[in-house]
This record gives sequence, C-alpha cells and structure tokens, in this order.
Amino acid sequence: MHKYLFKIAVILLISGCSSHKFDENLSKLNENDKLGIVGQITNITNESQRDALNERALTLLNSELGQDEAIELMLVKSPDFQSLLFEHRSRLAVAAQKGRISNPVFSFERMVKGNETEYGRFISFGLLELLTLPARQDTSKISVELGQANLGAEVFEKVNDLRVAWYEATASAKRLQLYEDAFTALSANAELAKRMKKTGNMTTTDRIRQQLLLSGATVALAEARMKNISAREALIRKIGLTSDEADLIDLPETLPELSQYPISIEDLSYEINSRLDVKAARLEYELLLEGIGVDQLNSYTDLEFGYRNDRIDDDGSISNKKGYELEVKIPIFDWGDLQRDMVQSELLAKQQMYKSTVLAAASEIRESYQGYRTAFDIAKHHNDQIIPMYETLLDEATYNYNGMIIGVFELVQVGQEKSSAEIKAIDALQNLYLAELKLKSVLVGGRMGQTQRAP
Repeated sequence: MHKYLFKIAVILLISGCSSHKFDENLSKLNENDKLGIVGQITNITNESQRDALNERALTLLNSELGQDEAIELMLVKSPDFQSLLFEHRSRLAVAAQKGRISNPVFSFERMVKGNETEYGRFISFGLLELLTLPARQDTSKISVELGQANLGAEVFEKVNDLRVAWYEATASAKRLQLYEDAFTALSANAELAKRMKKTGNMTTTDRIRQQLLLSGATVALAEARMKNISAREALIRKIGLTSDEADLIDLPETLPELSQYPISIEDLSYEINSRLDVKAARLEYELLLEGIGVDQLNSYTDLEFGYRNDRIDDDGSISNKKGYELEVKIPIFDWGDLQRDMVQSELLAKQQMYKSTVLAAASEIRESYQGYRTAFDIAKHHNDQIIPMYETLLDEATYNYNGMIIGVFELVQVGQEKSSAEIKAIDALQNLYLAELKLKSVLVGGRMGQTQRAP
C-alpha cells in the first residue's frame, strides 16, 4: 500500500511541474520581426520597471515623435496595452493549469460514542482524472500555444492601430495647415472685394461671391481644426499619455515621402501555415481533436478513489480500521450521447473553419496587394502629374497677374485649386500607407479593421 501511495505522490509531483513563463512569450514576440514591433514589450510588475520606462518615455517625448517612436512610447506608457498583457497572462496561466491534476481531498473526523472515540482519516482523488492526465497535459500544451498565437495577433493589432492613428494625426495636421492658408488668402480677397464695392469698382454679386468663398473656407477650417484635434487626441489615448505629457508631443510636419517604386509581389515572403490566423485555427482544431477522447470518456462515467484509515479508542483499547472506496458514476438516466454529439460537432466545425482560413489566405493576399498597388498608383499620379500641373498653372497665373492680364481674384482662385489638389494628394498618400499596413497585416495574418480615408 505504501508503495502504491508513493507512486501516486510521484505522479502528482510530476503533474505539478507543468508550468508556464509569460516573460518567455514576450521575448518571442520581441524577436518576431514580422510583427513590426519597435522597442521592447515589457509587462510592468514593479515600480523599478515603471520608473525606468518613464525615463525612456520622457526621452521620446522630448524629441520629434515619428511613427516608430510613437509605437515604442505606447509600449512604455499605455495602460490599455498593459491591461492586454495581463489579460493574456491570466489566460495562459489558466491554459497551463489545465495540465495539472486536482489536489487530493483529505478528510478528518472525530466521533464519540460512550467510551468509544473514533478518529477517521480519509484521502480521495479523481481516478479518471489521474488516468487521463497525459492526454490533458497534451491539450494544455496546445492551449498554451493557442494563447501565444492569440497574444501575438492582438499585439500586432494594437501596433497597427497605433500606426493608423499616427498617420491620421500627422496628415490631419498638414491638411489643417493648407486650410489655414486658404482661409488667409480668401480673407484678404473678401476684404479687397468689400473695399472695391465701396469705391464702385465691383458689383454686389461679385462681392457676395467672394464673401461666400470666405464663408466656405471658414466652415472648412473649423471642420479641419476639429478633425485635427480628434486625430491627435485619438493618438494620445492609444499611447496613454497624461495632459502634461500630451502637450510635449511634436509630430512631423508631413507624412513620409512617397517611395519611387512600389513593393513587388515577388519580394513578399510569407508562409500560409505560419500566418497567425491560420495557426490559431489549426491549434483550435488540434485542441478539440486531442481532447475528444477525454471528453467522450467523461460523458459516460467518472471515477473517484479513496483510502480510509480509522483509529478507534474503546476505553483504552486501540484498534484500526482500513479500507478503500471507489465511486463510479453510473450512466442510467443520461448516457452522454448529446454531450458527445456536441463535442463531435464542434470538432467538425473547427476542422472546416481551419480549411476555410487556409483557402481564404491566398485570396486575401492577392486582393490586398492589388489594393496596395492601386493606392500606390493613385498617390504616384497625384505626386508626379496632378500637383506639378497645378504648380505650372499657378506660375502662369502669377505671370499673367504681374502682366495685368488677370486680376487678384483669378490668381487666388488658381491658388485655391492647387491647395485642394494638395489636400487630395495627402489623402491619397495616407490611403497608400493604410493599404501597405493592410497588406502587411494580411501577410502576417493579423487583424486590421481600418478602412481607407475617403477624399
């Protein structure tokens, strides 16, 4: 009996060694170049870590906040990002816990009857749980891998969302500058028209037209200011800054310059089976497949084993009572057929979902690349064709104005047309970078729900 109990103790000890280290997962994420992470992901658990990261954050805030710096700042400052890490830390701990056997239950009782005192000692554990321990450890391992894949996908999504917010904040600031310039020019026009009307050199209709143009520019400027504030505040929220820290943000004056050549589809390196969504779908299927035997066995019965060792003191006469107990759940009213059908249906659903994810992967890559190429061609056309033509028109209008061929109002109108073209060019450039993000997201298999900006 002692040998048997010793074997049980060894099994329990081994099963208790099933463990999981969250910091190792973060190290793997930091080493994964495909996720586009800048800086180091750190799960802040003590004040010394927080102080060191706050010093790094202050350094980043005291310089121009480029896209990479914004991502690093989010990793350092964002409480929302830290909350995400702690949530996954908890989920991975639960997944690892499934690979451990439940603790045995020890019961002690003392019963007195006349001169007789009985001390009862009883220890029990789930026998079926012990017998299925290897299978449950395998499912626990798969659950941990699935949790790691989901963690990588959500971190990738957070980084992508931050990139989108940075693009919007930077582009909206540039658009605001153009609207301010337009408002200044039209204000001068409206004032000139007002004075010319007083001297009799302009009709009431022409003066009102100039005033209407100024009114439109006033509304557009107010909307641009609000959009700029919203975009900047969205970026601040995603980074997780206080009001004082937000005042230190210094964004670049414009978006990065358009590259000369687009990304070639031949240069895209990807492996469908290593995509995050494909990997997660496969692991979900494998998880149910690995655990189906245990689930089916549990649907029939359950076993509990117990060992009893009682000591009886009958007025000084000591005796012992030993024995075993085996509890078996008898399938009389419920044979578990519905539970088994549910498990089988879930397994087949996960199998089909995995196949669907694999089939959709190649199509998504083709579609996203064509979306990127279209956005690149449009942005390139704005940059190389439309803007230069408007610059030429403005040069010609300035030449004609200096030669007194056209008036100041015609000159300002051409300048307004050029300004509108520049705003559309900014929209097209922003759409290009969003399309590039979506392409990279599809290659990795992450989630990105952002849409293009409508001009």
